[in-house]
Formats: sequence, C-alpha cells, structure tokens
Amino acid sequence: MFKHVFYLLLVAASLASNSHADDAKKAIIFDTDMAIDDWLSLLYLEKNSSIDIRAITVSNSGESHCQAGLDNATNLLKLVSDRSVPIACGDDYPLDGYFVFPQPWRLDSDTLSGIDMSHWLQHPSANVQASLHAAELIHQTIINSDQPLTIVAVGPLTNIAQWLQRYPDDQSKVAELIMMGGSYQQGGNIIVPKFTAGHPNTVSEWNYFIDPLATQIVLSSALDKTMVGLDVTNKVRVTHGFADALKLMVSDPAGQFVDRVMDNNRWFIDTGEYYFWDVMAAIVSANPTLCEGPNVALTAVVEKASDTPYLGTSDLTMPATAASRKARQHLNAANAGQVIAASSGPTTKVCMNTRPADVFTEFQTIISQP
Repeated sequence: MFKHVFYLLLVAASLASNSHADDAKKAIIFDTDMAIDDWLSLLYLEKNSSIDIRAITVSNSGESHCQAGLDNATNLLKLVSDRSVPIACGDDYPLDGYFVFPQPWRLDSDTLSGIDMSHWLQHPSANVQASLHAAELIHQTIINSDQPLTIVAVGPLTNIAQWLQRYPDDQSKVAELIMMGGSYQQGGNIIVPKFTAGHPNTVSEWNYFIDPLATQIVLSSALDKTMVGLDVTNKVRVTHGFADALKLMVSDPAGQFVDRVMDNNRWFIDTGEYYFWDVMAAIVSANPTLCEGPNVALTAVVEKASDTPYLGTSDLTMPATAASRKARQHLNAANAGQVIAASSGPTTKVCMNTRPADVFTEFQTIISQP
C-alpha cells in the first residue's frame, strides 16, 4: 500500500514538474502496444518541439507484452533525452474474446526487431517497474495537468475503454482522442500471407479486431475523437525510396535507430504491405491538416461466436473470467471489430484523405533533426 501511494506521489510530482515549462506545447498521453510503427511514432513525438509527452501507457493486449513494452519505451526515450516520463501497463488481455496478434509479431515487437540498444545506450533499462495500472495513470495525468490533454492511442483500445469506465468525468478535461485503428470503407487487413492465411475476417483492422468491445465503448464515448484508420493509412505506403532518403538524412541515435528499423524490415517493404499506420496518427496529432474526412456516428461489431468458433488467432490460455468478472466468450472472428455507421450517438472524425508526400516529409524532417 505504501509503495502504491509513494508511486502516486512521484507521478504527481513528475507531472507537475513537466507541465508548466511546456505550456506552449500540445500535452499528450501516448497509449501504445509498442510494435514497429509505435517505436517510430514515439520517437517522432518525443523529438517534435510542439509535443510534450506527459505519460506513456502500454496496451499489452496488443503486440508487445507488458515488461518488454515498458523497457523498450523507456530505452527509446533515452535516445532523445534523459527526462523521466511516467509509464504503466494495462491488462494483458482484451475486455472480452480470446483474440491475439500472431506470436512471431509479438516476439518481433518484444525484441525491437532484434536491434541491440547497447549500440547507443551504455546501460539499457531492463525490468522497468510501474506500480499503477494504465487506466489509473491516464486519470492521474489528466487531473494533474494544467491544460486539456490529447490522447494518442495506437494499439488496441483496452486501456482507453477501462479508463472511460473507471473515470467517465475525466472526458471533459480531454481535448481530443486520436486513434489509429479501424476501417470505415477500405476493407480489413487481418489476412496476411504466411501468418493468417485462411482467416475469415476481411473487414476489420487489427487493433480493433483484438478488442472489439473496447472499441465499441470508446466509439460511443463523448470524447472529441479522430479515427486514423486504413482508409487513410493505406495511402501512405513505406517504400525503399523513402527508407533510402531517410538513411542519408539521419545522424543522431534516434534517427540511426529508425534507419536500423527500416533496414531490418526491408523484407516488409518488399511485400508492399508496410504502411505508416501508427506514425500517421502521431503526425495527425501534431498536424491536424493532414487528416481530411467527415464526422460520422460509429460503432464496432461485437458478436458472440457460433458453437464452433474460428481459433486461428485465439489464445485459449486467457482467463475464463474477463475484467468485467463475467465469463469470457468467444467472439465471431469474421466481423469482430468491424467499424460500421451507428444510427445515432456521438460522432468521430474519420480520416479519409491526406497528403502523402507531406506526411513523409514531416516524419523525415522531425526524425532527422539533431
């Protein structure tokens, strides 16, 4: 108990010390599952002089596991500065259902694509500890902030949904929620050759598929929301030309790390399926003009599976009881997390168009600056 209270005091002190010096910056909570594009997003945000990251919450129902997410986020921040940013994990499992990312993807996320951080850091952090739950850190960051906060959520929305359930009154203190996830008119990205061939879902995006109930809760909230989904991210494909140009521009540790990520994932670029998913959301948080689209009332499909559920992307070792204390149920894999228009309710801005050249230039400019 004392340790928990002491950690709360440390968080409050850290938040207070960070807030006043950066009043001109946009204050952000970064909710992330710490996969390949999350690393680039985190470095972009931390290097951006218009952004002040107030807290990082790991959505470990997504690609990274909790400990790896804590360690990797801490070490990536060290590539840019030595300042301390409060960090926490959420639940290991989605609010309902048994869906998981493919294990090879989770291993790649946990290991930073095999990149050795000791190349830049003499003593990389390991076994970083966090005493607060992610939902609690979000709440503490909001109530201790001197300005309305922007939440940038680029993984499954488990942490955001749990925060909304626990602290609904916080919504009035949040300027906006920018989410990478979903697909409104584009179709899905669940089927990936060599990993998920034969999957029945052709309509959903991975983050929303993993925790469709959390997605439904968040989309129905009164927050000012922007969805940066496949409709727009599919227009910002990463190419060898982009990676080659970036290589010539970077010089500091953060830039060199991004270059190493690109080199280690040239095979991914070869597939033509590597897009600026999470990076697009991070960039929109700093430059909203790069998101064009309508405001639409949305919901996400959450449908119980038949008696013979598809198990190809399921983890049956998850607890049989969900966080709600209700029995965890199998969800219909064919449409879980599909974003559809709602008949009524709060609206979400849906990014449909952008200026791809400006997006890539923005990223290169920020990442390459010393």
